[in-house]
Amino acid sequence: MNQDSTGEFDANLACLPRPLLATHPEWVELYDFAWSLAGKSLRQSAKRRYMDIGFGLDMNLEWVWDTCFVALYARYGGDGFPGINGLDNFYDLQRDDGYIGMTYNMDTGEERFPDRINPPLFAWTEWEYYRTTGDDSRLARVAPRIERHMNWIDANRRNEPHFRRAVLRRPTGDGDLASLPSYRLYFFKDCGSSGMDDAPRTPRRIGAGQYFDWIDLSAQMALSFACLARIRDHLGDRDQAEAWRRRAERLGALINSELWCDKTAFYHDRQIPTNFVAHKTVAGFWPILAGICPPERLQALVGHLEDKTAFNRPTPVPSLSADDINYDPDGRYWNGGVWAPTNYMVMRGLMLHGKGDVAHVIARKYIEALAATYRAVDPPTLWECYSPETNRPGIRAHSMQSVRPDFVGWSAIGPTAMLIENILGIDLDMSLRTLTWDIRLTEEHGISNLPLGSKGRIELACAHRDTEQDPAKVMVRSTADIAVVLRRGPLSKTIRATPGQSLTVTC
Repeated sequence: MNQDSTGEFDANLACLPRPLLATHPEWVELYDFAWSLAGKSLRQSAKRRYMDIGFGLDMNLEWVWDTCFVALYARYGGDGFPGINGLDNFYDLQRDDGYIGMTYNMDTGEERFPDRINPPLFAWTEWEYYRTTGDDSRLARVAPRIERHMNWIDANRRNEPHFRRAVLRRPTGDGDLASLPSYRLYFFKDCGSSGMDDAPRTPRRIGAGQYFDWIDLSAQMALSFACLARIRDHLGDRDQAEAWRRRAERLGALINSELWCDKTAFYHDRQIPTNFVAHKTVAGFWPILAGICPPERLQALVGHLEDKTAFNRPTPVPSLSADDINYDPDGRYWNGGVWAPTNYMVMRGLMLHGKGDVAHVIARKYIEALAATYRAVDPPTLWECYSPETNRPGIRAHSMQSVRPDFVGWSAIGPTAMLIENILGIDLDMSLRTLTWDIRLTEEHGISNLPLGSKGRIELACAHRDTEQDPAKVMVRSTADIAVVLRRGPLSKTIRATPGQSLTVTC
């Protein structure tokens, strides 16, 4: 595998969006460092350029969900950062029956962990890529592959029918048990397959997972069904879109019926036949992104994120609630470690479902902690995960050794995509030719050279304000036609940016 030349690497960096944060140069420094590491992960195979997940450049092992999160931040990097091409490596290795394994050696095509899947985030990643870039050239080709994968999971990763929790409220135990209402949800074979390797969810034994309902895989399937509905809608396949939409709605209703605990006000895994797994893990927030949370349950989950005894720690969001007996303040892997992919999942879900202000606060604490760790710890870098309590990298599952450094890979998603989306407050939807800017910062801030897909680029700047309540004076300059929605608290103003025109407005 050949990495790009220094000249091409420098050219790729020069094409990146440029954040403006007048009083937070450390955030910009981390942003630049993240992209510089990302540039070093570029690979060239016989078929395509793509980005390595950062596990180790000496061995070309790629995981599904790592690759998806790399693609999610790389969508801001343009053609110089072809993260989305990494998904094609997995499509190429898909079996005829739809199966895609969790990990492959991309040099040989061999599975590292046979008969195990990873979080199936292909549909979500493809939709987000299209939404941000406006490039729909992949959708017709990849949709059938993703659908076959969904159908394989349906056939092979749903557990045996078991009782619905309503059975526990029967006034009498008399009657034929076989006639009682039952259901099926989804399972990973073990925690390693889920990506949350050592989380206290199920025994870490291959096959143990089939005796549990997994909240993350079940919500990820609902998310995938919903994204496939959007993809099919865009492609004009109305009947297929409606079928996927109905599947998403039915699955969402089932998750809310069986995996929500009223006592804890949280989504849990469930051990067959009826008991909840008591641990509150970050997996319980996947229903937000999936769009299946009723308003009162979404607010309850926000309460957990804001609770200092649970997930509101100095570095948020820990993978395990701080009131759990297994919680490790040193960030022992998935027993309290703070991870980039799950943080992005939480922030993106909040942002897309009306809780952007909450996401902004959490993302700001997270990026501040990453920047502080970058400056305090040797080597100055981005780590695989972080301690929830101190500005330190997390530790490995079975030792006191720090986790992997230079993990770019998915750890770049905080300093890049989350900086753009949650801290600067920019939501670019090229499927609608609309950019929405939620102005929350008071310092002079903005972004330049932000790609509008292949249509052009845009520059945004907001002048310094003394308080959040002060009007925002905004400059917009674009090389393409696009609607810009400016929002400041409850106030909103929509303007039309056109090529060659510089607009200054107050919101």
